[in-house]
Amino acid sequence: MSQAAGAGESKKRIQATGWIAWGVVSLFYLYEFLIRVAPSVMQPELQKSFHLNAAGLGAALGAYYYIYAPLQLAVGGMLDRWGSRRVLVPAMLFCSIGCFLELIGGGSMVLVTARLCQGAGSAFAFVGAMTAAAEWFPAERMAMISGLTTALGMVGAIVGNAAVAAFVQTFGWRVSLRDAALAGLVVAAAIFFFLPHKRGPFAPERGDKSLAHTIISNLKTVFSNPQTWLIGLVASALYVPLSVFGGLWGVPYLVAVSDISTVEASQVIAALYVGWLVGGPMVGWLSDHLGHRRIMLMGAALLTFLMSLFLSVFPPGGTVSMVILLLAIGLASSAQVVGFAAGLEANPQRCTATSIAVVNMIVMLVGGLLQPAFGFLLDHFATDSAAVASGQYSAGDFRVAILILPATSLIAVVLSLFMKETYGQDREKVPMH
Repeated sequence: MSQAAGAGESKKRIQATGWIAWGVVSLFYLYEFLIRVAPSVMQPELQKSFHLNAAGLGAALGAYYYIYAPLQLAVGGMLDRWGSRRVLVPAMLFCSIGCFLELIGGGSMVLVTARLCQGAGSAFAFVGAMTAAAEWFPAERMAMISGLTTALGMVGAIVGNAAVAAFVQTFGWRVSLRDAALAGLVVAAAIFFFLPHKRGPFAPERGDKSLAHTIISNLKTVFSNPQTWLIGLVASALYVPLSVFGGLWGVPYLVAVSDISTVEASQVIAALYVGWLVGGPMVGWLSDHLGHRRIMLMGAALLTFLMSLFLSVFPPGGTVSMVILLLAIGLASSAQVVGFAAGLEANPQRCTATSIAVVNMIVMLVGGLLQPAFGFLLDHFATDSAAVASGQYSAGDFRVAILILPATSLIAVVLSLFMKETYGQDREKVPMH
């Protein structure tokens, strides 16, 4: 065999191993997205079972984000130093434990504890998948792979809405959570047995540096870069339609404004995730092909603003029209995946996992804060005091709260004006500040 042929075979083996590494960890991301959005189809049941109003439910479920976001400060350093398998298997088990705890029911603290466990474990999923990709694939493919990773998350979201809604209606929410917990154990086993080790330059650090030193050093580099914050906030705004609307309040909103059942509303809301499922890989590939990050994010924020404003002020009356609008919003906001590639390219290679984690932290923190903010607006502007106790809000109540969507998109348009273009270049060749 010639040297060139041998090199070609070696490259194919590396790529195949890379796809296996990315694929196994992406199953974790699919799973965590399912348990993240599943409460959106259980909103009335959870509110009654745990004796909470809308703001209280939003705050309790938001505990997922409150632990998810700050854990990103440690996730990157742990993955950079210890490698994926040693970190991701315990993380996956935390998600499963959270589902089991949620079955207990009772007071709000049980729900908060369960969501904290789920959020703590889930904090490692997306960063783990993107880190696995960064270990095996070149920089110019990262936006596309970010889109593919997000697409798998959208599959989890679609299952977490439409399929889980039907399952909950047939078997009840407790049985649904029990089966989700058992599925988590299967995913943990898959990661343990099939995740390959890191290769060459991405091997975990073995020197005298402690884990704390690695984490602090990498965080200092990433946090001190203003571009990290701009990219994170723009990506956060593009994620709001999923985190706030798709993740919790979209189904009850559709029930209120369209007078359809919860199952039908969950099927309609799936259009938002289908938009991300299709748009994520497409926009990622286009961004890699054109070599532009900033212009993609700016255009996406503008389109999301216009369409979410239409959703807020003139919500379509027909189911088909609503599906088309939500699909369009999903396609536009799916450009959020470009933000992770931009975050990678704006920071040095030694901070691979940390740069992804920090951008992800900003995204999740904003999403977590705006979920209860939506609920607060519902409670505050509710025209009927009984709605606060029952969780049955009017269409008018929802139309006020949903203005959060266009407002955040407009902020993203302004912030994107101050981003620097990285052109999909190798991170060591791009100015850091």
